[in-house]
Amino acid sequence: MAKFTLPESANGLRVVSESQLDLRAEAQIIEDLKTFRPITSEKNVWCFWDKGWDRMYPSYQCTVLNWVRKLGSSWTVRIVDLMEDSPNNVYNYVSKDWFPDCFTDRTMDGKHAAQHSADLVRLPLLYKHGGVWMDVGNMLHTHLDKLFWDHLTAPDSPYEMAVWIITGQIRKQWGSFGNYMMAARKGCIFIKNWHLSYKELWRNHTNCDGFHRLPLVQDIGIAEGMADWEFKDKILQMSDYVAQMLLGDRTKNLLDVSTGWNGRDFWENKIFMVEGIFNGILGAIKTDYDGYKQADLFTTRLDESDEDKRKAAEDFVLEVIENSHMYKVYHNSAGGRPALGDVVKKDGFKDATQRPGTFGELYRYGTVHWESTREVERLIPQPTGEDLIRATPTTPREGCEN
Repeated sequence: MAKFTLPESANGLRVVSESQLDLRAEAQIIEDLKTFRPITSEKNVWCFWDKGWDRMYPSYQCTVLNWVRKLGSSWTVRIVDLMEDSPNNVYNYVSKDWFPDCFTDRTMDGKHAAQHSADLVRLPLLYKHGGVWMDVGNMLHTHLDKLFWDHLTAPDSPYEMAVWIITGQIRKQWGSFGNYMMAARKGCIFIKNWHLSYKELWRNHTNCDGFHRLPLVQDIGIAEGMADWEFKDKILQMSDYVAQMLLGDRTKNLLDVSTGWNGRDFWENKIFMVEGIFNGILGAIKTDYDGYKQADLFTTRLDESDEDKRKAAEDFVLEVIENSHMYKVYHNSAGGRPALGDVVKKDGFKDATQRPGTFGELYRYGTVHWESTREVERLIPQPTGEDLIRATPTTPREGCEN
């Protein structure tokens, strides 16, 4: 990786001391990532690629490598997979009884089987071992200690979990949160109850088709917020796709009649909340959600002769590092306008966010070596007026009221 000095136009960034970084050679980091390492603390970053490191897209490999570099020696990044005989096979970390039959017998099908496998993996890993879950498309700007972990582990901290609030993107009520970025202490009951409900959803299913019709999802409702995302005619299909996030909302509204556990009380008092829209997809917002526009900015050459184009690219990469905690490289699951995640899978664009000699390379350097001077702001939970769901994690309201 080339070295860069902090541009003069950067007003809200500072240089991170190299003593805080992991600056080993790329080959050494990759060797570690492909090796099983015993779990010795809760400071684990969990992510998933079903076919393992060697089959990941180059953009995602670059992202994971930069996590390691940025987080330094106190965090262990683990890429879990489903490859037989892999040292990082999921069953080396959690037992098979955490998963539905379609997962363990490898009969899961459907267009998004890999994504739903990741959904089934993330919560057991957090519950059993603690740490932070990040999708491999999360280009991290803010160190996880500052973003989540210091708040969860401070003396007398009430928090057991930290979430990424994306109000309006899934349901329209305040407080929907992303499953692609979250943290939890080992043994967090919210995480366990949430997973048990999602595992139950998969009972006797091999794909997500029709999940919106199942009683557990009907307890909380469909993803009507997606009507504002050019998905108006695909709300039910997208509700099936994001069913895990819908059940996250159900969990925070759940009063478990079998144990007395109150999800609303947990949500309001034991979860650290961070705004996740502007802090996650600022780059997409700035480019009207056009993945090709983002790719064009990243691939603008550092020696571009057009001064206006060069300035636009520099302003873009500095702004997203300074004013967002990460850059989510998502893909457009419903079709339509390609997102950056769709673009970086295409020939000619697979290195778009890290191409040598471009502002993408400058950006990637900056995500490791620079940090924003702004503080992490905690969101205060807002009332939604929703009734508590008197049920259990695996039994819907109607089954508990009869």
